[in-house]
Amino acid sequence: MITVVTESDGFDDPNPGDPWLKSVCNSICTDYGHDSGSITFIFSTDDRLSQLKKEFFQRNVYTDVISFNLEDKGEPVEGEIYISLERVAENATNYNVEFINELKRIMVHGVLHVMGLDDQTPKDKTEMTRLENHYLGLN
Repeated sequence: MITVVTESDGFDDPNPGDPWLKSVCNSICTDYGHDSGSITFIFSTDDRLSQLKKEFFQRNVYTDVISFNLEDKGEPVEGEIYISLERVAENATNYNVEFINELKRIMVHGVLHVMGLDDQTPKDKTEMTRLENHYLGLN
């Protein structure tokens, strides 16, 4: 079983739906060979994620999500996923979707990153979007 924790760093917890969140995290982790561990979501601000992006990736940009895979090889999965609620709100407006739906997409995206998926190339981005849609039940 994957333990799922949400924390807030500057915002109220947006509560994406506890049963949904636990279910989707367990589905993704199980599909990628992890049956135990923990995923922590930290809801934060643009400034905090920008600071993390500079510190760990040497890039000075705003981003909606940063994922850290913390476990050692062979250990249960352990991930921290930082989400800028400001970016999620702006994305929701730009893509004309409900905030909660965009938040769920970003959360799935973050878990996929913890599983080792990347989205640096157009091919990788297409596959990531396909998987997001799959786990969101959109295809």
